[in-house]
Amino acid sequence: MKFIYYSLAYCLAGFSFLPGNSQVTAIQLTVKVPLPDTGTTPLYIAGSFNYWHAGDSLYRMKKVSEGQYNIILPVFEGVNYTYKYTRGSWDKVELAANDSNISNRHFYSSGQLDILDTVQKWKQPVSRTVVQNPRLEKINAMKDSVLKKLQPELTKMQDLLKLYVQNMLQERPSERLHRQLDKKAMKKVHYAFTEITGLLFNAMALLTREEKDAMQKKIKYPAGKDDFLNTFLNSFNTITGNN
Repeated sequence: MKFIYYSLAYCLAGFSFLPGNSQVTAIQLTVKVPLPDTGTTPLYIAGSFNYWHAGDSLYRMKKVSEGQYNIILPVFEGVNYTYKYTRGSWDKVELAANDSNISNRHFYSSGQLDILDTVQKWKQPVSRTVVQNPRLEKINAMKDSVLKKLQPELTKMQDLLKLYVQNMLQERPSERLHRQLDKKAMKKVHYAFTEITGLLFNAMALLTREEKDAMQKKIKYPAGKDDFLNTFLNSFNTITGNN
């Protein structure tokens, strides 16, 4: 369910150049992975920019050649980010050559960076029996359906961003065009929020009264310094077993 958070962040990042918000920049990351690499297992980047989701389809890297992948990330400028590479889960995260865990990679988003990394080795998952959770399967199916709807909208949002920037770079930017783009942008943001809150509504309907009461308590009295969204998502993940 952290999909909700990073989908919103990704959507809003595209419009963060609007007055009062942070600037957005593009960071290109290229990574070399151990050979042989058939490319049948997807490669992802996970980090502080997507709340460390190990198999986020929005952060799946593109194979450009044998053993080499890349991705362009929209991130807020002037921020320290940490990250790692995975094969879709933390059971298949990158390791050091001696099989030990590695420290988080990091970059400072300033200008248009072009980063080249190398993965030494992949962690091998331990075989285990998976217990099916019908309710969690239903929630994940709803989540995947919403994500499928939102992915083309995210592309359209980036296209709008391009139009914004092109107008701003003119000697005399058109305020009329800017307002027109604002209207289109707000419609797409509204659509994204509607889809996500609809997902939440349907997911919440699957909770028992006792589970809802437990979530209410955690939201009202959060542990530590967690903000509302983190508290909500963590409690929801705990209750549904979506760890």
